[in-house]
Amino acid sequence: MPGTNLIVPVVLWGKHAPTHCISSVYLSRDQKTLVTGCYDGQICLWQVNPDSLKMTPRCLLVGHTAPVTCLSRASIVQDNNFIVSSSEAGEMCTWDLVDGKCRESVKLTQVHTNIQAYHMCNSEDLRLFCNGYYAEILIMDPFSLEILFSLSSKMNPDWISALHVLRPSSRRDDVVLAISITGTVKVWSLLGHENKQSEPIYENESKQIRCLNALSLNCCAYNQRTVLIVCAKYCQIYDAGDFSVLCSIQAPSGERWMSGDFLAPDRVLVWSTEGKGYLYKLPANSVPDHKGFHGPTVEHDSPVLYGILAHPDNKLLSCPPAMRFILTSVGGKQRRLLLRGDSAGVVLLWNVDDAAMPVPNKVMSRAPIVTTSLEMAWAEMNPSPVGILDQLSHPDEPEIKLTASIYLLAANRLVVGREDGSIVIVNATHTVQLQLLHGSHQQLDDWPPHQLLLGHNGRVNCLLYPHHVHQRYDKSHLVSGGIDFAVCLWDLFSGALLHRFCVHAGEITQLIVPPHNCSPRIQKCICAVASDHSVTLLSLTERKCVTLASRHLFPVVTIKWRPADDFMVVGCSDGTVYVWQMETGHLDRVLHGMIAEEVLAACDETIADELGGSLSTGTDLQGIANPAVHFFRGLRHRNLTAMRAATQRGLAALHASERGSSAGPLAEPARARPPPLTIQGFRSNPADPESHILFFDIEGLIVELLSEEYSAMSPASLEAAGLITSEYMKVAALTQSASPDAAKKISGILAKMKEGAENMQTKIQAKAEQIKNQLDSKVVTAVHSIKTWDRSHESHHPHKGIRITPNSVEIYEQPNDFLIYKNMNHAHAHRKSKRSDVNDEERLQILADHLRELWDKLQRDWQFY
Repeated sequence: MPGTNLIVPVVLWGKHAPTHCISSVYLSRDQKTLVTGCYDGQICLWQVNPDSLKMTPRCLLVGHTAPVTCLSRASIVQDNNFIVSSSEAGEMCTWDLVDGKCRESVKLTQVHTNIQAYHMCNSEDLRLFCNGYYAEILIMDPFSLEILFSLSSKMNPDWISALHVLRPSSRRDDVVLAISITGTVKVWSLLGHENKQSEPIYENESKQIRCLNALSLNCCAYNQRTVLIVCAKYCQIYDAGDFSVLCSIQAPSGERWMSGDFLAPDRVLVWSTEGKGYLYKLPANSVPDHKGFHGPTVEHDSPVLYGILAHPDNKLLSCPPAMRFILTSVGGKQRRLLLRGDSAGVVLLWNVDDAAMPVPNKVMSRAPIVTTSLEMAWAEMNPSPVGILDQLSHPDEPEIKLTASIYLLAANRLVVGREDGSIVIVNATHTVQLQLLHGSHQQLDDWPPHQLLLGHNGRVNCLLYPHHVHQRYDKSHLVSGGIDFAVCLWDLFSGALLHRFCVHAGEITQLIVPPHNCSPRIQKCICAVASDHSVTLLSLTERKCVTLASRHLFPVVTIKWRPADDFMVVGCSDGTVYVWQMETGHLDRVLHGMIAEEVLAACDETIADELGGSLSTGTDLQGIANPAVHFFRGLRHRNLTAMRAATQRGLAALHASERGSSAGPLAEPARARPPPLTIQGFRSNPADPESHILFFDIEGLIVELLSEEYSAMSPASLEAAGLITSEYMKVAALTQSASPDAAKKISGILAKMKEGAENMQTKIQAKAEQIKNQLDSKVVTAVHSIKTWDRSHESHHPHKGIRITPNSVEIYEQPNDFLIYKNMNHAHAHRKSKRSDVNDEERLQILADHLRELWDKLQRDWQFY
């Protein structure tokens, strides 16, 4: 999920364990984590007790879209819990085993069938040696998943079917030993300083042997003198010096070998497609320490079978199991284990040390010491894992599987399609509360209330709420597709079946919403894909099929759009691309090969162009969506239409940026609040019932809980708690509006009010400075007048004086009473009067009144500030 918020996922698995058909297995070096990859693309992490080897499923990693074929460790450090996985689609991922996060992912054109982690000389950490359906050997970094360099073939280049990397005891370089599918053995020597810039690295030696389609190649770690090569019908021991055959072991009747390894210089373990392990003792001519090594084969001296590792029930498997030989150490003591994961999801573990010593004339059969599976783990849980609609299932009735679901965020409704053709609509919060929280609501029989839609004859495969994708659709419309070849249009509020589209000849597999910039008629349609390889455009307003595209020879895997050209581009599983005209339903062209891939890529580029105006300058799509690029492209090809379209897009982008920059900070939209709960359906296998993942957004939950708490409080309580003010509530009541147009108008008004307030503030500050300067000059003049008057009248009125206090200006008698004069009318005129009839006492009164007037005004002005 996008964003930086803290999201807590909770999975409601239901009563049935997910299908886990195991395709690859791996056990960490500390024996604390078991990793199993499956054919559906998921990876399961199991917590292992190193002492008892008991396994408990801990985490399910989802990221691959194809069977997981390879699992390998990523670091030489034992505490560095990272693994690398690879799938049949060329996907590679680096996973953190602690929290289950994918640290790095990449998709390559090369598909790996085997990955060996090896610590090269002059290297700080491990390197991944990969081989598969390509002619080179790729050496990759396990954390960046970057191809560091590759090993090429000069003689008989072909796909490498198996390889082994080792360091000879007498040399400091590393040796890569590999065999191609045509049976050519090749040897490369690596010094540790190879990189991408170096010259192509070719093999040092090569030899053709009679071994086609080898499955595995392992060199004996105890002497590095013998090599075990396993093919489907036989496995052979070779001399590592000249690659001559020392002995051969045929596969048991009805079985095929898968791989094998050395247990000791004279013993090997080989396992078959039936999930059994066979232990053989090698003849004397295949043991380097024996004096008869590399001698002629004696008739009675052949590999001896002395042990079988098998499961007692010998259950038939739908596909070959994944098996791996593991050599570890616990407390300084080596432990050799054989690990197996089969198509039923069962994990078996044998202790090879218990059957390592051969007994003369006796074949010992050993049972696994550990047996576990997801189904067994589900059965041990008490209570069993809950499902999202467990309240609708009754013990006396057969359980109805959930097959499709969609979460309606605005209405807080969960719509679930079921196997019997019914559709259930229920309050999402209530059903989650019922499954996860204990309370009195669990004692109610019919809580929460639900709505039931009946219209399909059989399983509901897909659901679509078009209004959630784009607001041009009706809020009440819900679309469903089922196994009965029908697409049903429902009224979400009344539950009525508005229309039933019966156009396809196969079950409906997918429902899609066309782009918003299609023609007005197509904008009212939805796209339906069926298993009969047909695609339709169904009009929800006209209640009829607008376009039927039904000439595809293979299943439809992708649908792209070219709205400007009125094209719907359909990609099939065989790589063929069909281009349809949406309005007329005419098949415009059929494309194959590279041209088909280029057309699909051009559709992606068109989508990037349409999104370019809303993307920031730092996005990856900026270069693709830049109108200048398309303008010069049109200029180069003399395409006036492309030049005109690029110019219009560029001008529109400029006008949009100007409007955005001139709107001001108040006009910017508020950050969208994330929903506190989102529900996503999940299914590990098409045959499984649907499980559900609940994504709880912590920030959204906190905001929602606080909003509910504050909404129950009165405005006086909120103001007393310091949460709001009365003025804020008045402004909030005026500015809250559900209309986008009203919000824009309010934002504009607030911007103008802010600008006016800033202008008024500037004017007030200028006026205050002016008044302050005037007051300062008048006070100085008044004090100067007082001093002048005091010196000139001191001899005439020795008994009178002036006292200036914070509240008044006083004329007092010395030492008798003092008088306060309040007559301030025309004081300024009297002070300037030079008439001879005004005596000194009146002049003193006029001056005192004028000084008091100035003092009161000065106090009022400073209180304003």
